[in-house]
Amino acid sequence: MLSVTYFYREPRKTGVSIEGIFSLVKSCLQGRMEIKEFYCNPKLSRLQNIRLAGKSSNKINHITGDVNFLALGLKGKNILTIHDFGFYENPVHSKIVKLMYHFFWLYFPLKKVDIVTVVSEFTKQKLIGYFKYPENRIRVIPDPVKPVFRRTERAKPNSKPVVLMLGTGKHKNLDNLIEAANRADFHLDIIGWPAQDELEKLKNYGISHTVYNGLSDEQVFERYLACDVLFMASLYEGFGMPIIEAQAVGRPVVTSNIGAMKEVGQGSAILVDPHDITSIRDVINSLLGNKQLYDDTVALGYANAAKYDYKKIAEQYLEVYKELEAKNRK
Repeated sequence: MLSVTYFYREPRKTGVSIEGIFSLVKSCLQGRMEIKEFYCNPKLSRLQNIRLAGKSSNKINHITGDVNFLALGLKGKNILTIHDFGFYENPVHSKIVKLMYHFFWLYFPLKKVDIVTVVSEFTKQKLIGYFKYPENRIRVIPDPVKPVFRRTERAKPNSKPVVLMLGTGKHKNLDNLIEAANRADFHLDIIGWPAQDELEKLKNYGISHTVYNGLSDEQVFERYLACDVLFMASLYEGFGMPIIEAQAVGRPVVTSNIGAMKEVGQGSAILVDPHDITSIRDVINSLLGNKQLYDDTVALGYANAAKYDYKKIAEQYLEVYKELEAKNRK
């Protein structure tokens, strides 16, 4: 039977998006292949984890993300999933940090893997551009939408429209959403931890808002149900999972006309220049004030989200495993 070992970062209670993705994949492939797992030990050094990972090597090894350096110790046929280049491109990191990351998270690990999976064409082009990685060894496999985010028709609009936003790093663009909301009559639901200056601006402008954090998937689903529109016009994303989640539930999405967000949302979401505050405000108001536009956008979103069904994504990973298994036989 086909046997694959998944390699993860240390177990954690928060920031479990990577683990969630592959939990769905495993649930679909259970019984069709042998699945083993390795988790990094946070009490050990990276070198010690590399050595332990090497001892757990299988014929096929899949590094699921964030611990790319484990490839340095692996034998067999190896797969690395790269979700984005956000850390690599972040200008706040010192030159020495970026240099270490360049060599030990990307340059050397890439030499040890047979196939790299990326979540978007956007990330694929970054990989080729930065590292000249062979295109024939890259597979684009998007992130799957979790089944908890299920289709639910909106009963009626909120008396005060609710705009939902997930994530609050500066690249998420809450600052410009706040500026857009300053001259508009809608409520902001924000999931995350806004910066102090953002909280002060919300208060000073008198913007109606609620902040949530530490939510379970089911609780996030409830926030989708409660909103009228999802705002995800970030300045940078490697993929943009909330776009698909909101569409799967049945809420229209306003997202950026750049990068992976444009790739994921084009033709099914309303695209906007994330730097253009007036445009952000006008697009949200257009959705809220035009029922036909609203309903059409929701319908297009349902069709788009169907492409990211977790069962379909699992099959794409299975094809990669079979491809490497065939190479093992040669």
